[in-house]
Amino acid sequence: MLKNLHIVRRFGPVGGMERYVWELSHALANLDIEIHILCEESLYTPNHDNIFIHTLGTTPEKPRWISELRFSHRVQQWVNNNTNHDFVIHSHVRTGVHHITTFHSTLFSHVRKKPWWKKISIRIAVWLYLEKRELCGKQVQVVLPNSDLMHDELKVEYPCIGNRLYPPAYPGVHPSDNKHLDKTNKQKEVILFIGQEWQRKGLHTAVQIVEKIKATRPAIEFWVLGPNPTDIQHLFKHWEKGYRLLGWQESAPFLPEANLLLHPAIAEPYGMAIAEAANTGVPVVISNQCGIANQVTNQSGQVINLNSPLHTWVTACIEELDRTSPVENITNSWLELAEQHVEIYSQIDLK
Repeated sequence: MLKNLHIVRRFGPVGGMERYVWELSHALANLDIEIHILCEESLYTPNHDNIFIHTLGTTPEKPRWISELRFSHRVQQWVNNNTNHDFVIHSHVRTGVHHITTFHSTLFSHVRKKPWWKKISIRIAVWLYLEKRELCGKQVQVVLPNSDLMHDELKVEYPCIGNRLYPPAYPGVHPSDNKHLDKTNKQKEVILFIGQEWQRKGLHTAVQIVEKIKATRPAIEFWVLGPNPTDIQHLFKHWEKGYRLLGWQESAPFLPEANLLLHPAIAEPYGMAIAEAANTGVPVVISNQCGIANQVTNQSGQVINLNSPLHTWVTACIEELDRTSPVENITNSWLELAEQHVEIYSQIDLK
């Protein structure tokens, strides 16, 4: 049986990257692959005979660059003491022991484009070191971007990757029982925003867009999932009603109630919430800075240039709120993602 070690800080369906690892590991385990998870903490207990958890214990999260260094060091020690060329090692974070890395985040290397006086710090030097080691370390055999956008950026920013850069490994989605629900109930129209990192995901812009829509459709409700309500309450200081700040919760119970997902992200390596919305029958209006953008057609929603004027966003949202045609899925299943990985794992040289 193939033995596969996945490295992640937190194991559980608690965020975009974490959910990717959780779902992929379960799909691989269902294919009779022995999956080992090396993490700081496991937030959920998997109910699968082929999944084994190894926890290292948590450390202070901040400053983050020091936390990443500490985690990387502890991973190195664990691998040295517990493996003997018998694992395919697959990392999803900034480590230096892996055969494969899946790149889920925005590239830190863009900092090189800033003025020199903004780049003189140990923090920046460490982040650049960690990122380059993750992608270009001598033991790295495969680099898997999670989107076309990340593939193109990696190719430009890190030519050292060469032919180790593989085609994207898109996140999957689960089949939805709510796919064919009627989304045209005009008595309660809901625009949904999902994302903990609300600044990067464009919540400020989303609020402005919905304010414009409410001028002609005052019954519109705006629901925000992810951020701590106290952190974003100031964005709604002029609103008397028509919004709900729901904090961090699973999106599945709320998607069937939504008429539209709005995601004007400034930078989004992929955007799993977008795929999940479409899979539930919810049209999407997103920025062209989302990694998933190339997969979004007019059968699923609309992709808007991030720098477009506000009225362009408003028009797109109204068109999608009024649509009567069904919404098509954007991505594949987690099983298909697992099968893609099995093919890649078979090519790894463990010597």
